[in-house]
Amino acid sequence: MFNEGKSDIIQTIEEMLRIKVGETTADKQFSLLETNCIGWCHKAPAILINEMPYTELTPEKVSEIIKDYMQK
Repeated sequence: MFNEGKSDIIQTIEEMLRIKVGETTADKQFSLLETNCIGWCHKAPAILINEMPYTELTPEKVSEIIKDYMQK
């Protein structure tokens, strides 16, 4: 994730999953890891979920992405 907006996005994910960076949810469905680069800096902030990139994130957009995965 790129630094701009990064902390808000991490906070959103932590609150939704009830874990902190470096932790895994009790059901082992999600782990939250932080890295400096995933190769999508031109579309940052970005995350990878199961090798699928999600880019140009906002707290609202990441919230919808996580909700979709939680329903699967």
